[in-house]
Amino acid sequence: MFNKFIITACIASSVAINVHAQGQPCATDHHHDRLLQKYPLLAEYERQFNEQLGAKLAAKTTAAGPDTATYDIPLVVHVVHDYGVEYLSDNDIYDAANEWALAFVKKNADTANVIAPFVKYIGNARMRLHLATIDPKGNPTKGVVRHFSYLTYNGDDDSKLEPWPNNKYINIWFTSSLGSSGAAAYAYYPSSAAFMPYYDGVISLASYLNTSKTIPHELGHVLNLAHVWGNNNNAAVACGNDGVDDTPPTKGHTPGCVPSAIFDTTCATGYMKTYTSMSGLADSVVDYPDTTNAQNIMDYTYCAHMFSKGQCVRMRTALTSPVAGRSNLITSANLAETGAMNPMPDLAPVADFTLNKAIGAGLTTDVRTQFLTYTNEGSFVFRNTSWNDTISSVYWTFSNGASVPTSTSMTTVTNRFSEPGWVTVSLTANSNAGTTTVTSNSLAYAADTTPVGGVGYSQKFSNLADMHNWPMFNYYNNQFKWEYYNGAGRGDNNCIRYRSFDTTDKINGMAKGDRDDVFTPAFNLQGVSGNLFINFYTSGAATPAGSSASRDSLQIDVSTSGGARWTKIAGFRGTELANNGARSSMFIHGTSSSWVARSVSVPEIHRTGQTFFRLRYWPGNVGNNLYLDDFSIAAFPAELEELSGNAGQFVLFPNPSENGTNLAFTAGNDATATYTISDLAGKVLASEVLSVSPGSTNQVFISRSLVPSAGLYFVTLTTGGNSATRKMVVQ
Repeated sequence: MFNKFIITACIASSVAINVHAQGQPCATDHHHDRLLQKYPLLAEYERQFNEQLGAKLAAKTTAAGPDTATYDIPLVVHVVHDYGVEYLSDNDIYDAANEWALAFVKKNADTANVIAPFVKYIGNARMRLHLATIDPKGNPTKGVVRHFSYLTYNGDDDSKLEPWPNNKYINIWFTSSLGSSGAAAYAYYPSSAAFMPYYDGVISLASYLNTSKTIPHELGHVLNLAHVWGNNNNAAVACGNDGVDDTPPTKGHTPGCVPSAIFDTTCATGYMKTYTSMSGLADSVVDYPDTTNAQNIMDYTYCAHMFSKGQCVRMRTALTSPVAGRSNLITSANLAETGAMNPMPDLAPVADFTLNKAIGAGLTTDVRTQFLTYTNEGSFVFRNTSWNDTISSVYWTFSNGASVPTSTSMTTVTNRFSEPGWVTVSLTANSNAGTTTVTSNSLAYAADTTPVGGVGYSQKFSNLADMHNWPMFNYYNNQFKWEYYNGAGRGDNNCIRYRSFDTTDKINGMAKGDRDDVFTPAFNLQGVSGNLFINFYTSGAATPAGSSASRDSLQIDVSTSGGARWTKIAGFRGTELANNGARSSMFIHGTSSSWVARSVSVPEIHRTGQTFFRLRYWPGNVGNNLYLDDFSIAAFPAELEELSGNAGQFVLFPNPSENGTNLAFTAGNDATATYTISDLAGKVLASEVLSVSPGSTNQVFISRSLVPSAGLYFVTLTTGGNSATRKMVVQ
């Protein structure tokens, strides 16, 4: 087990650098500019802060100055993950944290590679970084916490989950990817952090845990260092200045540790600074190097070897300032409260596990397989992800007649089940410091292979017992989820709904990127020819903030492999789902008119003796609730039910179509109905008079041969003195 670290020795760093992984290594200035646009008052706040900082900075930055104290700083690392490659191991984090700390005490071995002009300007910030050993609630910790979240795939301010107080700890988050900036990491300056402390800290790609001093670079921003070319996120554009005298003016450099960058003189030739005495008279002139400081940690060269003396003064000045609570970090009281100076405690492990993709039945489209038929040729693969200590042994137990009912595998367990239903899984993790057990009965579902029906099947969700064989997955255990709802329905008071209305404070976290599923039972559709639909009704709304944009979406998938592979067959989104407009409060549907019929055609290739459907919901960031009821399988679309008693109304299905379409309608009070087909110019291409029974529901096939080519046409139906027109799309 690794001990809590304090830098006492020089450790050589050897990292693999992926130069082309991101367009820009750092997005600090991108996010800073975005904040200034959103909050114009921040500019004035920053001006005042910089004036205060300037008054504290020493007049000469070429010497370390009289301040010789060493400061200790507590850190906490947050791993925001979905059990993928971003699930950093504890030991990798401990090793990386030791490496980060070296540059802040001038003990990184690569200072030996600094070119001669800058050797005398290598600074020692005299700051020691420590992983905290006490969390904000007073509990022991090793300074690493984990958050299981889809937000790992869109790393941004919303991904900075559960920050610890920024005046007590520096927060560092790692995610699988970052957002629209396309960078490897970013942080906020103290002035911005004071304006919005809940976003303070560093966020980085997990793959940059220990790559070319990415984290020391971002911690430099946390301590008020700009990029060496100034506050412009585009390096190598124009000469700029970072406000630190001993880092000469530079354009900055794009990634690449090459001689043309290291010995760049473009902006620095003849660079000198004149310093004045207390009386305002010229006191000294310093002729700084004519070469830019491309080996500076705040440049992009990826040959980051040093902070300058002036940068160290600037960081120490920021650290001793009350702005954004920085000065509280280093107080004796805070160091005691966070356990920064204590040895790393020996804690019991945190037992944890997840599922991998299935094996033995082909690839799946999801991150992991959690739904399979209990007789499937594929297998569930359970993976041990326990952490927080060196695990000495584990013990698994599985229900549902598991092929492997118990196991001591430290890695994965491949399992199949002989009994359908939710599988109960328990994992006990043991170490020298203790034992913990985690149990789940909502992670894996072994589906029944017995079909519950076929054409003519109907499910009205009238009571909770109807949900048997309709498993609902709330993958990320949050408020955005499918649920059985008692209190409103279509025809009764019961249905299922997707709970999309957001009640979070919107400071951290968002719905966008989440997904949740409802799986149907198996249906026997073997040998069904002609038209076949799954029908259901929905009632939904948006919120005022999201009413003008596509936010939530509902995806319909089908599987004939018992859940091993899924194919999308339909989707509905945005205002199409929000048929009740925008509501400022949580939407609960009212009258029967608030429902809209949905029909999804089932392709013949997916009509087997064991066909499953999946209703996958993707919530947006400002969505509202969606209710779903009256699921059925029929040879007609759901709209036909709506035609009863509405003379002259009709539907076309399928539409669009390639090989003709069906016209279904309710006749009027006479014995005839006439339909016509016309093109965009109004020219009638076909017309037919039909003999019908008054008030009857009828269906007629419109042949593809009646129209000359693919395109948009209009179908008009007249019966009982009523007339209606619909668009028909021919492919």
